[in-house]
Amino acid sequence: MMLTVTTAVVALLASAALAGAGFPEASTPTLPPMIVTVIAPGGMSSRLIAAVLAETAAIWRPSGVSFVWRCMPGVLKSSPANQPQAYLPNTLRLTIGEDRGVGRDGRVPLGWIVFDDVTLPEQEIYLSHANARTMMESAAGVVGIVEQMPIAQRETLLARAMGRALAHEMGHYLLASKAHTERGLMKAVLSAVELFQPDSAAFRIEPAQRRLVAARLLGEPMVASR
Repeated sequence: MMLTVTTAVVALLASAALAGAGFPEASTPTLPPMIVTVIAPGGMSSRLIAAVLAETAAIWRPSGVSFVWRCMPGVLKSSPANQPQAYLPNTLRLTIGEDRGVGRDGRVPLGWIVFDDVTLPEQEIYLSHANARTMMESAAGVVGIVEQMPIAQRETLLARAMGRALAHEMGHYLLASKAHTERGLMKAVLSAVELFQPDSAAFRIEPAQRRLVAARLLGEPMVASR
């Protein structure tokens, strides 16, 4: 088995924040939503979890991709019964927890997905709440002094980073590829500035990626690319 990980490098220049507007709307056919079962410890803030999922959904929305979040009892309310019927093979399980995974080159993995048989992604994503906290605490030059923040501010920052990491791992699954790009959502190494700033323009999904994801969600076989 092979893991792909979303990694972060702490950038200590708050002035390096990127400017820019939101993503342009994509002209894609109506796609069936992804079904995602969400599992998290009972003591984790439901407000934080909801904000993480909302950040991920916002990044993918311009590409026509939507999600039905099926949360375990005690985490969040399940999606309403009148949600559109999803394409059942396209289902995932998301675990949000305190595992730290295995980093590479001193980097902190925020999330990871396992590739089975070296080529195909398994239907399981892990998102590390513990690593996101550690990264935020190490990025005082970008976010400020965490100990002095109200809880709501800390959760907002954590939700941005975790939601963007989750969107990246969703990309590995939806593209059925371990490959990374030089820029955009599938960039291999993400700075603290990119992960914590309010503007999410750095997480653009390119038109070619949108077309591939749309084809897969519309029923074409999930054949992996390297």
